[in-house]
Amino acid sequence: MPHMEHYQLARDIALPATPTMFRGVHRSLAVRAKSLLGWLIFRTRLYRLLLRGRGVIVVFHRVNDNYPDDPITCTRAEFERYLRFFTKFFDVVPLTELLDRLKKGVDLGSTLTITFDDGYKGNATTAAPILERHGLRACFFVATGFIGTHRVPWWDEQSGITTQWMTWDDVRALRAAGHEIGSHTATHANLGVVVGEEARREIRAGQALLEAELGESSGLFAYPYGARKNFAEANRQIPKELGLRCNVAAFGGTVSAGDDPFALKRTSITRWIRSPYQFGFELVRGHLEQD
Repeated sequence: MPHMEHYQLARDIALPATPTMFRGVHRSLAVRAKSLLGWLIFRTRLYRLLLRGRGVIVVFHRVNDNYPDDPITCTRAEFERYLRFFTKFFDVVPLTELLDRLKKGVDLGSTLTITFDDGYKGNATTAAPILERHGLRACFFVATGFIGTHRVPWWDEQSGITTQWMTWDDVRALRAAGHEIGSHTATHANLGVVVGEEARREIRAGQALLEAELGESSGLFAYPYGARKNFAEANRQIPKELGLRCNVAAFGGTVSAGDDPFALKRTSITRWIRSPYQFGFELVRGHLEQD
């Protein structure tokens, strides 16, 4: 009977509607709502008021089309969209320029700096050419003990990712193209656990190898993992004591005049952020919640 067939078809369609699916739909709707709100906030320029006097440092890790579902990876198309968003709504400047403005007490409103962590091969072969095509430059923080090796970090091993690191020639080519190179310790050490003289050795060794390979040091430093728990209070003064210029985190937040250059906040671009306008919404919301 036709009506029984229709009933069975409807039942078959309805059966997969599990709690997991409902959560997925809810998340999808939430992302769309945040993206729409972000679009309104930025297209109406309301963000200039909401982020008044605030600059932004963003951090990427890897641009690679082979791992679209990896939490720290952007595809080329996604990276392009972020760069168009950044150039449309922000004054994109190198990290050293942001530090100069911070030192002078200049208003950092609508200033944005792009950074990368770790030292993945695609930073040089994929991300850098895209940046340069948009007339942009970034700061690449490299874990010096990874460069030119086949080491596989635990997070890539868990995800089944084939790890490829830059060579020192890649790093030198980035600097020659006008990008900045910073240190990220020697072995990507968790400085929330590694403390005291061992932490000092990690930071000093990363910086020393950069100087040896590049002939100079930028003095730029980002601590690995980037959460508050990953930088112990006992280590707070080490970057400054070693003559470095800054220490940046990665747990979100903005930068404004008067901030300590050795406690700078960065916002990570991960798979949890599905669009540039959602990023914009989360950025504004996070700032307002902190206030």
